[in-house]
Amino acid sequence: MLVTLDSNLRKPLYVQIRDQIRERIVTGGLKAGDRLEPSRELAHLLGVHRTTVGNAYADLEAEGLIQGTVGRGTFVTPLANTL
Repeated sequence: MLVTLDSNLRKPLYVQIRDQIRERIVTGGLKAGDRLEPSRELAHLLGVHRTTVGNAYADLEAEGLIQGTVGRGTFVTPLANTL
């Protein structure tokens, strides 16, 4: 998954991550059942702290767009396709 961050924006990094993933889900770039990168791996790729990605994932999970399961991963929910 391609996520680009701009530290010059007044928008927090976790919000940039959340918004870009949400946009991909809403536009169909990510579909129900698609697996997201583990937070640790995505954080490493983006050069941010794991908590930053965790906060983005937590917001998306609270919106019902993704669901994480310990040991399995984080996946786009079927609810996401109804948007």
